[in-house]
Amino acid sequence: MTKRLATYLADGIYNILEDWADEENRSISSLAAFILEQAARERQKEIKQQSPPSDEKQRKS
Repeated sequence: MTKRLATYLADGIYNILEDWADEENRSISSLAAFILEQAARERQKEIKQQSPPSDEKQRKS
């Protein structure tokens, strides 16, 4: 299921995204969703690399 998100951007950032979206023949909304998804996945990967394995957590308890 997809969710809808509304946000506000500075004019300069919007213009950068607009040019980028035009280069890729996609909408700004589609580009923004792609960028956010990539950033969220990268964040999850970083979190997984920082946390100890689950069995090590249990031994510390």
